[in-house]
Amino acid sequence: MAPLRALLASRAVIAGLATLTCLGLFISTLDNARQPIDWVRNNGYNNNNNNNNGLSNNVNHGQAAEVIHWDDAISPSSNLGRPLTAYPGRKPRTVQHLLEKAQGYYQRIIKQRHELLQQYHYGTPQFDPWHVLMYYWWYFPASFVCPHDIQRVGPLSDGGKWICGMSLYEEKPRAKCVIYSFGVNYETRFEGEMLDRTDCEIWAYDASVAAMGPEATSDRSHFKPYFIGREDHVDAQGKTWKTLKTLMKENGHDWIDILKVDIEGSEFETFDAIMDDFDVLPFSQLQMELHVREDMVAFSTFLKWWERLEGKGVYPWWTEINLNPTYSGQRAWASEYCFLNTRGGSKNLLIHNYE
Repeated sequence: MAPLRALLASRAVIAGLATLTCLGLFISTLDNARQPIDWVRNNGYNNNNNNNNGLSNNVNHGQAAEVIHWDDAISPSSNLGRPLTAYPGRKPRTVQHLLEKAQGYYQRIIKQRHELLQQYHYGTPQFDPWHVLMYYWWYFPASFVCPHDIQRVGPLSDGGKWICGMSLYEEKPRAKCVIYSFGVNYETRFEGEMLDRTDCEIWAYDASVAAMGPEATSDRSHFKPYFIGREDHVDAQGKTWKTLKTLMKENGHDWIDILKVDIEGSEFETFDAIMDDFDVLPFSQLQMELHVREDMVAFSTFLKWWERLEGKGVYPWWTEINLNPTYSGQRAWASEYCFLNTRGGSKNLLIHNYE
C-alpha cells in the first residue's frame, strides 16, 4: 500500500510541476503581448533593463535588432496594400450598394430625429435643445457611410480632417484634383499634407490673413484674401466677399473634390447661397466645422438648414465635437462634420468603384 501511495504522490508532484510550467508560459505569452512597441524591437535577444516607458536600452548585441523606422507611417502611399478583388473567394460590395443601403438606414435617423423633437416639445416654449451638455448634437448624428478608406490628414489637434477615400487621391485615378479651403487662418498643416501626398491643387481663401502658413507653400497652392459669402461685394472695412459660384467661374472649375470650410458661424448663410446657386452641390465631400452658439444661429434655423442639405443628397458620415468651449464652462457649441455628396455623376470620385 505504501509504494502505491508514494507512486501516486510522485505523479501528483509531476502533474503539479507541469501545470505550473504551462501556467508560466501562458503568463509570459500574455505579458509579451502587452509589451508596447519599442524603438528597437526585441527579436529574441535579452533586454536587461525594462524601464518605465517601455523602451529597450540594454540590448544583447550578439543578435541583430530590427530597427523600426517610424517615418514609414508618414508616407502610407508606399504600401497601400491589395484591393479587395485580389483576395480569392471574396466578392466585395460595390460602392453603389453601400450607398443605397446607407440611404435606407439614414431614413431611420431622420424619423428618430422627428420623434425626438416631438418628445421634447419642439415648436413650444418648453423646448430647450441645450437642457443637458451636448444634447444639441443628438438630433444630428453622423450616421451615413464613407464607402472608401478613412484617414486623418493634418494635425491630431484642431485643424486636422478625416478624409474619405484618401488613397484614391494618392493613387491619382484622374488627372485633376481640386481642393477649396475657406477659413485657413495660419493653420495649414492639412493643406500642406494634401500637397505632399497628392497631386491635388488647392485654392484657399481668408480675408483675415495676408497669406497661408508655410506648410502650404507650393506652385499648386493658390491663395486670395477673400471671404466667402452670400453675394459678391466689398464691405465697409474694405474686405472682399465672393460666392462659391463666382470663385469657381473665375478659376475655371466645375467640380471640387474636397471642400473645407471653417468660417466661424457664417457657414449657414453661405451655404444657403450655395444651395440656391446649385441644383447639384459641386463637391464630392465637405469638411465643415459647425458653430451653433445661440448668438450665431437659432435651433429652428439650424434644423431647417440641415434638412435642406440632406435634401440635396449630402449626408454626414463623421463628427468630432470641439470641446474647447467646455474648458471655459460653455456648452459644446462647435463640432467638425464630414459630409459625403451622393450626387454628381461621373464628376464625383467617391460614388464609383475603383479596383
